[in-house]
Amino acid sequence: MGALASLVLGACGGGGGGSAFETAATAPAPQASAFAGSSNIAAWGDSHTTGLPGRADVPGYAALLRQIATGRQVFVGGSAGLTSTQIANLQAADNAHDNWVNVFWYGGNNQTQAATIKADLARSIASLAPGNDRYLVLGVTNQATPAERRGGRDYGDIVQLNADLAAQYGDRFFDVRTHLVGLFDPVNPLDVVDHGDDVVPASLRADGVHLNAAGYTAVARRVLEIIVAKGW
Repeated sequence: MGALASLVLGACGGGGGGSAFETAATAPAPQASAFAGSSNIAAWGDSHTTGLPGRADVPGYAALLRQIATGRQVFVGGSAGLTSTQIANLQAADNAHDNWVNVFWYGGNNQTQAATIKADLARSIASLAPGNDRYLVLGVTNQATPAERRGGRDYGDIVQLNADLAAQYGDRFFDVRTHLVGLFDPVNPLDVVDHGDDVVPASLRADGVHLNAAGYTAVARRVLEIIVAKGW
């Protein structure tokens, strides 16, 4: 736990700048949502969100979000290995968190099924409490595999899916893929190769698919920064 706490304080040096609390203190006053719901956070997803059982190096970003989201509860919904449809089914059946701030990170296990991912996200958003517009959609990250590196068979489809989600959800979309790619270490040869291939750098990954604790800390910090900046 101590190691993760250190990462929460020290990781993500290349992007976002400062902590969520520093951002909130120095940024202009945000326009708070008119919806009078809970400021607690419901995080829905697969292993990127929930972590991999038995893998301390793959905690999932929601566990780290719990450590830094002072004064808020963080509910973790979903499970490792689930597709966007399976996650959306769980979320739609849940009525205990539909008035919370909701974060959706779908598509890690069916990343090439763009139409399905879009439909599942739309279904989850529609199932929120009436008037609750406090949600964040995270983009799909491409894996460090030949098919999903720049120029690979599935690379263009994943990039296009994220572009479509950005166009649809505007400032409620977080391009986590591009954010992580930009955090590469320019003096780390593996990171430099990964940056050229437009995938998450090796220094932030536990394997070709999952992030490590530093990578998920980077995601947790940025998600919280966005939520605080929006006044949710």
